Order: sequence, then structure tokens, then C-alpha cells
Amino acid sequence: MKHTDEDKCQKCGTPASPGAKYCESCGALLPRAEPQPPLSAPSEPQPEAERGGAPAYVPPPAYQAPSYAAPAAGMHYEGVAIRFVAILIDTIILAVITGIITAPFNTATQITVTNTTGVPMVTAVPNPLAWVGGLISALIWFLYFVLMEGRYGQTVGKMAVKIKVVRESGLKIDYTDAVVRNILRIIDAIPYFIPYLLGAILIWSSDTKQRLGDRAAHTVVVKA
Repeated sequence: MKHTDEDKCQKCGTPASPGAKYCESCGALLPRAEPQPPLSAPSEPQPEAERGGAPAYVPPPAYQAPSYAAPAAGMHYEGVAIRFVAILIDTIILAVITGIITAPFNTATQITVTNTTGVPMVTAVPNPLAWVGGLISALIWFLYFVLMEGRYGQTVGKMAVKIKVVRESGLKIDYTDAVVRNILRIIDAIPYFIPYLLGAILIWSSDTKQRLGDRAAHTVVVKA
């Protein structure tokens, strides 16, 4: 049997037995028994940023449809009776305020007393600026409801009876919502000789007890 260099001891030249790791003559480690270094796993590619190159590309997040708040469950919608009490309180308060502020515009400019038949007759000349007083009164009413509801969700009357205005989702309303729901009081108050009759009919016909202003602004009146 012919022995190759791998089958001989490189130190003393003694032929190695099959499968032997050490030389039988001198005890040296045979070449074929030398331990081989373990194979290393292939290294993972590093991002360009770590190698000093351009930043690695990061794909944008997937598009997600915007979420909208669902209508709040368990809200107790308030009807005509308690809302009438609230607006009655507000009306009394506003009547006092506007009466004081617009008094100079509503005072007659001339009062004449005549007594030709033995019965005194009083003649008053209307103030030509009475329309200014009416305009100021309307502006005060509008700002009162918008500012109070936009800031607190309640007027003084609503605070007294413990109700408030919120969005259909149950969230707090803002000034834009307050403007929409209150500017439409002009229509809800029809017919004016029976104020808010139309608004009351719309509330009675609505499952969420909304008048026209509430439906346009997507607001509801609930227990505070």
C-alpha cells in the first residue's frame, strides 16, 4: 500500500495507521488530524448608514383610513319641557340686560300732555334711533348663546336645569357649532306669536330630540 505525505508523520516519517490522529512512533499530531476552523455564518448586509454611505431606504407606513368617533352610547337626550325652562331663564336674564343697555334708544324724544276735554291726553314721539336699540338687543342675544355654549356648552339657564349641548359623538362643541345652532333659532322660533313651536315639533319628531339648529350643527342636548 502506497502512503501519501498525509499518511506519514511529518516529523519522523513513520507511516500512519488508518484513522490515527497521532504518530505511533513520536506522538506528533498527524496533518490530517489538525482541527479545521469552524465555518462562519455569512454576515448580514449592513445598512448603508452603518457603512458610511447613504441612509437606508425605509418604506412609508401603509395608509390607514381616518377614524371617526362613533355616537356615544347611553346619552340621555333632553326634550322640550326642560329646554323650555332653560330658555325661559335665559330670556329673563337677557331682557334685563338688554333693557338697561338699550334704554337710551327706546326712550321717546318728546312727550306732550294735552287737556282740552278735561281728560289728560299724553302724546309720545318715538325715538328715531329705536332700531339701533333693537339691533343691539339682537346682537347681545346672539353673542350670549354663542359664547356661553361655545365655551361651556351651557347657558345660565342650562346650568340651572343641569343640561348641556354636546356633539352627536358626545364630545364638547366649539364656537363654530354654537354659531350654526344659534343662528338657526331664527327659523326654529317660527311662528313668532308662539315662539319655538316649529322647534318643538322638530324635537318631538326626532329620536335624538334635535331642532333644526341641532341637526345642522350635529349637536344634541343631554343631561349635564
